[in-house]
Amino acid sequence: MTPWPTEVAEFRPQEGLKATISGLGSVESRLAGVLEAHRATRPMIVCGSNVVRSPSFATVLSALGTEPVVFDGVRPHTPAEAVQAGAALAREQRVDALVAVGGSSAVDCGKGIARLVVSGAAAVESLTPLDFGRFDMTGKVRDDGLPFISVTTTLSFAEFLPFWGARHAALGRKLPYADDGAVIRTIFLDGSIAESTPDDVWAQTGVKALDDAVSSFCRAAEADPFRDPIDISALTALCRWLPRSLGQGRAVERQQVLTAVWMTKFALPRLARPAIGAWFSTAARHALGGTYELAHGIGSCVALPLAVRVHALATHARQRQLAEALGWPAGEPPLEPGLSQLLDRLGVPRSLQQVGIPSDGLDAVVDHLIAEAPQLGSRPQVRDLCAQLW
Repeated sequence: MTPWPTEVAEFRPQEGLKATISGLGSVESRLAGVLEAHRATRPMIVCGSNVVRSPSFATVLSALGTEPVVFDGVRPHTPAEAVQAGAALAREQRVDALVAVGGSSAVDCGKGIARLVVSGAAAVESLTPLDFGRFDMTGKVRDDGLPFISVTTTLSFAEFLPFWGARHAALGRKLPYADDGAVIRTIFLDGSIAESTPDDVWAQTGVKALDDAVSSFCRAAEADPFRDPIDISALTALCRWLPRSLGQGRAVERQQVLTAVWMTKFALPRLARPAIGAWFSTAARHALGGTYELAHGIGSCVALPLAVRVHALATHARQRQLAEALGWPAGEPPLEPGLSQLLDRLGVPRSLQQVGIPSDGLDAVVDHLIAEAPQLGSRPQVRDLCAQLW
């Protein structure tokens, strides 16, 4: 398979997403220009305490062309308190643009900060959580929306989504909230920035991206002539390049993975109806994150193989089609042998026991999972499935 180009390319796919800038070195060459185009002179970098000490942060800081405010209070799963602290700093410093550097937590925190600043709300709790059944996904932007630049270092894909999540400790849950037009997004997918991301984080978030792509493909009840060629091409590239992107000096390989993940998640029309209403590993990683604050990437590593088995009957034909397209060995269910081989190559966790998660929260995980995806079965059935994650 010929590698995709790694030079800069711009895409303007929807309202509210001004550009996706993809290519090696694009952050260094274009970040200051994006701020200038927005006439922003007081940007704030939003990141975590690990990223602020990383080469990625140093590159962004150098490329900005101006002295930024820095909020490095991002924490895993985006606690509501972190969003509020960042918003208070942004107001105090009269920030006019946000630059999120990191993975989904940094992006979600940044979007939450923008939502509070633009709306004037003091606390996340004063916002209304999303009802996904009636959610407007068009990504419309308010006239007073803040320029929001994502410099992604993982494969979480949160930067493209028109909503964000914040964890409420008292509830033990992470709730979703709409951007509500508060952000004008520009997204950098730059392999030279992602090059310094630790291998374990990179591999785990890559499996999360694979989880979403497999779910999207297999849940279709029949062939989708519009999406299938793109999804198969991108999944083939993701499975090929993700193992090759581990290790030092892998900027080109990581660029290939970033592009592949973007293709699997890019919003395109769907012609095929869904065969099933929910995918087990999606709900499971959300439940594990809410209960144990487990990273969603690890949740996918543990739950995706079980999801392939759980949904084998309803998705057998689609699993077989995908396994054949990927050149994976035949098995029952069709995706299981090839998936197992890939996860072994990546060296990711395969059970919750491996990462030291106790089973005393099993019932809380079950409650969370059923609340999100009741169609997955009765409580005893779901409990039996969740117990297998250990």
